[in-house]
This record gives sequence, structure tokens and C-alpha cells, in this order.
Amino acid sequence: MFQKAIRRPARADQVFSLDINQKGFFWNAGYLNRMNNRASQIFSFDPLALQGARVLDIGARFGFWSWAAHQLGAAQTLGIEGRQESADRGAKLMQGLKHQFLIGNAFDLLPKLADVGQSFDVILNLGFYYHIYDHNSMFRMMDALAPRIIVIDSEMDDLDDPVVRIRKEKTWNPNNAIAEAPGQDFAAVGNPSRGTIELLAECYGYQTRWCDWSTVKDTTDCDDYIARTRFTCILTKA
Repeated sequence: MFQKAIRRPARADQVFSLDINQKGFFWNAGYLNRMNNRASQIFSFDPLALQGARVLDIGARFGFWSWAAHQLGAAQTLGIEGRQESADRGAKLMQGLKHQFLIGNAFDLLPKLADVGQSFDVILNLGFYYHIYDHNSMFRMMDALAPRIIVIDSEMDDLDDPVVRIRKEKTWNPNNAIAEAPGQDFAAVGNPSRGTIELLAECYGYQTRWCDWSTVKDTTDCDDYIARTRFTCILTKA
């Protein structure tokens, strides 16, 4: 059985296996390699920080990263997801774990969590930060939840200058931003630069560490990281 096959790995780069397909997903070897390489970077902070931690997963989709956090020692995860169908599909994966999906717009839900005194040890902002327009407000709302660590994994422009490249994307695509108004077919979003992340981190009192993807040995299905169009950044409260 899938649950019995799970073992807490010694390393984050072993957290996923193709057993996940028993929960209704369709990973191949290349995607598995990508996800484990991403995990090795995303969870490259002090492993003790995850032990017994409360983790917030923004843009959780199916809950893959919440699931991985549990395998690496997290006690509780909360996933914010804009599409009910994604959370429904992830429910089978998260069965038996202390996890909850909140459905809605992260810009609406995050302030509500802060208002009722919620806090999190680690915040995962993975594959989400380039699907929004207001990066400063998102950073402020994450900081209001008092995390020790924030991980941002996102498409970014490889620039030292703090700029955001505004674009539009189709809201009907489940990989994209959700609609914020009835009948909205396109959403305005922005790719931040590395300099934007550095500036925001400084403004809110975080130290930045950029993960070194050049050290990855098997780069199958990791072309965007190797081409430096996508980055992983660990932010630690100074």
C-alpha cells in the first residue's frame, strides 16, 4: 500500500517516488527527477526547522509540497489554493496527515489568518510568486504570519535591478492565476527580478540565500533552473 511504502528519507532529494501515481497522478521519471531536485533546494535550510513545524503552503495546488514537508518532519500544514478541483484531487494524497486546504484568493485569506493570530514556522511560496501582480503586499502578508523561514521558488528575471515585468495570462488555465472578477479571461501578473526579491527581503528584515542549481548532477526536466529563468531563494528572518 502507498502509505506503508512511505519512509522518512535521509535527504530531501529522495522525498518523492513514483508511488505517488497510486494516488491518481501521472508522473514519469523526468518529472520525478525535477521534483526531487526541487525538493533538495526548497528544503535546503536547517532540517531542524521543519521538525514539528507549522507550514503554510501558498498556491498549494494538489498539496505535493505540504506532503513533502510532512515526510521531512512537519507536524501541521495549511494549503491555500485558488481552485477547489485541485484541492479535491489532492485530498487523497493528504489523507491521514494533519493538513487543511483553504480555498480562495491568497490576498483575501492571508490577512484573515493574521487577524485571528495564526503564525507559521515556515512559509512555502512555490510556483506562485510570478502569478501575482502585487509582490510587496504578498511579502507583507507573509511577514505578518511571523515565519522564521520563507521559501520562494519562482520564475524570475535574472537582473540585479529591482524591477517587475508585467504580463497577462489566461485565467482558465489551471496552472495560471485565478480570475478576480466575473468573466475575467486574463489576469495581469508580473515576473519579479532577483533584485526585487532582494529589495523586499531587506525591507521586511530577511536575509536571502540563493540556491545553487549548478550543483545539481542530473538536470533532466530542470532546464528553466539551469537557464536561470527560475530560481529558488531561502529567506530567513534576520
